Amino acid sequence: MATTATVTISSDIYYTVVEEVDQFNINRYSNSLDYSLVYNYGTGQLGSGINSGTPTTSQVNLFVKSSGTISGGENVVIDFEAYPKYNIGLESTISFSGLKGLVIENMNSGTGEILNIRATGSNAFTNMFNGGSGNVNINPLGTYMYTDIYDTDVTSSNRLLYIHNDTSTGIGYQIIAVGVDPSILATDSIGTP
Repeated sequence: MATTATVTISSDIYYTVVEEVDQFNINRYSNSLDYSLVYNYGTGQLGSGINSGTPTTSQVNLFVKSSGTISGGENVVIDFEAYPKYNIGLESTISFSGLKGLVIENMNSGTGEILNIRATGSNAFTNMFNGGSGNVNINPLGTYMYTDIYDTDVTSSNRLLYIHNDTSTGIGYQIIAVGVDPSILATDSIGTP
């Protein structure tokens, strides 16, 4: 049996403006970035190595989605070398060697219900922040998105990402991540993501 998968990452703002100049003249204009990336299923090893590829040939073979609520004053630690994955009620972990896409959503809508993404401490995943610590806020009903068609390396010393809730109330979140693990062959079953 063959395995196929397609991953589309998109983010955009689309606007339309209708301006009535007078009863005979109406100006209409709209715009957007029309930004999206499409990854196909594969090992991610394109061209001469894991970090090569193009926007039209970039591949992923790891897919994971998780969600939950972070209690006030608490945090969630995302370990990209041991990311929990559930399949038909069984828990296992997957290990990214490279991250190609990540979206984190703040599901709350209340004023001040802000999540904060940080890469601090031992083994912090600073690659997403150009070697920095992040400290990026996700406002209510907002998202944080990271993409890299060539992938950013996940290593034992660069793998932990923290999502903090510095408020006193619980905040719901969702995460979806895609990436590569070259040890998974294109003929392997990916199961149910």
